[in-house]
Amino acid sequence: MLTRTKAILLHHVRYSDNSLIAHFYTQEYGRLAVMVKGISSRRGSARFNYFQPLNIFNIELYYYDNREMHNLKEMNLAYIPGNISSDINRTTVAMFISEILNNIIREEDVNRPLFDFIESSVITLDGMVTGISNFHLWFLVALTDYAGIGPSHTFMTNCWFDMLTGQFTPQQPMHPDCLDPDGASVLNRLLQMQAEDIASLKLSGDERTELLTRILKYYSLHLPGIREIRSLQVLKDIFR
Repeated sequence: MLTRTKAILLHHVRYSDNSLIAHFYTQEYGRLAVMVKGISSRRGSARFNYFQPLNIFNIELYYYDNREMHNLKEMNLAYIPGNISSDINRTTVAMFISEILNNIIREEDVNRPLFDFIESSVITLDGMVTGISNFHLWFLVALTDYAGIGPSHTFMTNCWFDMLTGQFTPQQPMHPDCLDPDGASVLNRLLQMQAEDIASLKLSGDERTELLTRILKYYSLHLPGIREIRSLQVLKDIFR
């Protein structure tokens, strides 16, 4: 069936000298693996340059029910980024987010709110002027809700966050998988924060790295099977 949909690139791998396999998160079909042929031609080479993390496309493809692989017919950028590909900070964040999403989104189930969240996040990252160094923290915290593991914010102060139960608690948990009151306070702020406000979050490089490590541990506790994030160290080095 020939069909059209909007799609966000999560990951791609070369399949042969003249083709690649692209993993998209699509608006109409959820996650899809799509064969892209002809990338060694002059026109294909230009197309290959489009395959940057989190680029948003309009794609036309041959969609096959009950098949794992689909075939691309045509594609064009639905949103042309102005800054992500030319700014090392934004590029690093985009690579990290795309790797996280590629790890977490494993099924073809359609989730329009999730698609809209990712799309709007990419556009926000591309256009924002301040707060880029904290964007990945905000995104990870916001994504927990769409992944079904999101904690609720709290009105308590000076509390801890128990990562095993996903709850804020006035008492220190009797295990190491928790955030102390300082870390819990930042997490609570992020749970209530819009992307446009993250510049107001003042963190040192060490605080940012520690919180990132703990948030990723929270993901691993509640979504077993997440693979090692290869772009993590680059991200830590950039925003240290």
